[in-house]
Amino acid sequence: MKCVMRVAACSIALLIFSLLSIRHATATQITLNFVPSSSTLTWGGFFGGVPFSPVPTVPSGGADYNLALLSNTTTHQGTIVVDVDNLLAPTSIKLLSSTANADLSGKWNPDNYSFLPPDVDGDNDPYEFPDDASSSVGTVPGPPADADYAIRINAGVDVAYAALRDILINVTTPAAVPVNGLGQFDSKVENFELTTGWWDYWLHPTFTNEKLRQRLEVAGGDEDNFNDFTAGTDPDSTYVAVPLGGGAYQITLTLPINVLFPDNTAPTRYTGTLVATITIPEPTSFVLLGMATLATLAGVRRRP
Repeated sequence: MKCVMRVAACSIALLIFSLLSIRHATATQITLNFVPSSSTLTWGGFFGGVPFSPVPTVPSGGADYNLALLSNTTTHQGTIVVDVDNLLAPTSIKLLSSTANADLSGKWNPDNYSFLPPDVDGDNDPYEFPDDASSSVGTVPGPPADADYAIRINAGVDVAYAALRDILINVTTPAAVPVNGLGQFDSKVENFELTTGWWDYWLHPTFTNEKLRQRLEVAGGDEDNFNDFTAGTDPDSTYVAVPLGGGAYQITLTLPINVLFPDNTAPTRYTGTLVATITIPEPTSFVLLGMATLATLAGVRRRP
């Protein structure tokens, strides 16, 4: 019995020490899950000075997978890993890595151009604009295919279509960021990177002399969050721990997003919010559980 009690006591002590260390450690990493219904981004921008517009299902023949959202807006799922100096009340936070995977918003024009030759000009530098494009003359933009985001350019009639596919987003901070007493920290220090993704576009022959259709790679593109805002005009990101009762807490990380990708031909912008959560137990509850378990074991030891 002494051996059993020693093992139990050591195990509980180690558990308590580990949990208390998590709460008071100088650096604690946790992984939060994005909440798709709250993590929506919209793809906007201009082409030739004409603003992006959502793609209707009629007359394009497409399909809308989320009727609550337009074709250029979609939800995201995945995880984000953060490092905080205090699990429940941090004074600093670092966003280490994230995989915000864009959900399919529907079937949209243009077609998925993965079949197009990636190196038309033969210089071993694929997906150059416009050197590696194919002619849109004699072709149609469809059939519609699965896409994360989709837009059209309408100048009285639809003269261009574009779709983003296989989009994966990584939001990070280069270093630890101060967090105030309300859980707020600066959004402008965050970096927004497209880890994977493709941009398929189709131009109507009457819209431009170039008459192009092409797939462009967007992976590797990165810009700072709120990169065209002045200091103090961007909304704060937040990290908030809310007690749920029974010793549990829900941690919610909220990241406002407004990122401009400058371009002379087609500047684009991602706007919206990414929200991630995790539910954790309160370490104190484990301390009480450990004390109760030790008391029970002691009672067993005293039985005649």
